[in-house]
Order: sequence, then structure tokens, then C-alpha cells
Amino acid sequence: MDKVLSRLGHMSYDVVGAQILQTGIPASKANLIATTEVSVASLAESVMLGVAIMANDVSHFGFLAMLSLLSVVGAAWLFCRWLVNPTDVQRSLFSFDPQF
Repeated sequence: MDKVLSRLGHMSYDVVGAQILQTGIPASKANLIATTEVSVASLAESVMLGVAIMANDVSHFGFLAMLSLLSVVGAAWLFCRWLVNPTDVQRSLFSFDPQF
């Protein structure tokens, strides 16, 4: 039960991300977006594998933790930049926010 609860936030985030992708992308560009997403995910997995091979000692834990933190902060920054100038589709997706 603890494992399920520990993954609830991650699974919820994935569901929300999938919903935004499915409703915010025109049907004509869905294949392009899906292909790009798979390519970027594969590239990220290859980079993670390379880092794991190079930094396979316990003494590298601090470096790996900092790298992880920087990647999360970078992703949050990119997402916030994406929301700064919303498109009409984004305004319809996030219409509950009075700022839009």
C-alpha cells in the first residue's frame, strides 16, 4: 500500500500531462508530437545510462543528486516559460485561471 501511495503524485502528474497533450494538440500534429516525445525520452534514457556507467561509485552520489535537482529545476523553468505567453488553446485549457 505504501508503494502505491508513494507513486500517486507521479502517476497523477503523468495523467495530467497526457490529458494536456491529448487536448492541446491539433489532430494534424499529433503524430509529430508523439514521435518527438518518444525520441526525446529515448535520448534522455541514453544520457542517464551514460551517466550511470561513468558515475557508478558511491562517492559520486552528491554529483548525481545535484544533477537530478538541476534537471527538475530546469524542467520547471521551461514549463513556466511555456505558460508565460499562452496560446488560445492554452487559454481554453486553463480557463479557470482569471489571469488568462
